[in-house]
Amino acid sequence: MAIKALVFDCGGVLLRNGDLSPYRRWEERLGLETGQLEHHLWAGDLWRQAERGTIGDAEFWRRAAQELGLGEETAAVLRADIWKTWEVDARVLALIDRARDRYRVAMLTNTTDAMEELLAERYSVADRFEVIVNSARVGVAKPDAAIYEELLRRLRLDAGDVLFIDDRAENVAAAASLGMHVAWFLGAAELERQLEPYLNPGAAWAAETHEE
Repeated sequence: MAIKALVFDCGGVLLRNGDLSPYRRWEERLGLETGQLEHHLWAGDLWRQAERGTIGDAEFWRRAAQELGLGEETAAVLRADIWKTWEVDARVLALIDRARDRYRVAMLTNTTDAMEELLAERYSVADRFEVIVNSARVGVAKPDAAIYEELLRRLRLDAGDVLFIDDRAENVAAAASLGMHVAWFLGAAELERQLEPYLNPGAAWAAETHEE
């Protein structure tokens, strides 16, 4: 079955860690050890509620800050500082732009209800995607099969029509179990190598012919 759509994860694939010094400054201010702030924000039940839409982005940051002994005004500063650590991976974005010449392109992401606005306003990449399926909007997160099924419903495609890219092994495995083609993201250079047969099929055919 021919691939009709490429679906990209957001955090960890298109948006990558850049300057992490804001984490270190906040940890110093709060008396935390290195890495504790990341764990506090992203590894607990509070984040699981936010990425499933049980609480909104603003409430997530309010509660996270409160648990750290910070007030609401300071919570807004913390949020702004942490979001600044995410940067668009230019090489991944270039692959997305190449993919749009041949395929439908979508995003499937576990995140809060603020992501669509951030993709449009802060990162200026929302227009690259025909469909953005955000876990906080649908109430279920990867690797639950239901969110992949929602993606397919919105695209009006079968699983075999889709190539899914994610940096987390469990999310890739879940997509594959449903019949999607998958690429496990290990870096932009490796992703480019994996996608080259799809983005430049003529070159791939020529290389195979030459080898024969």
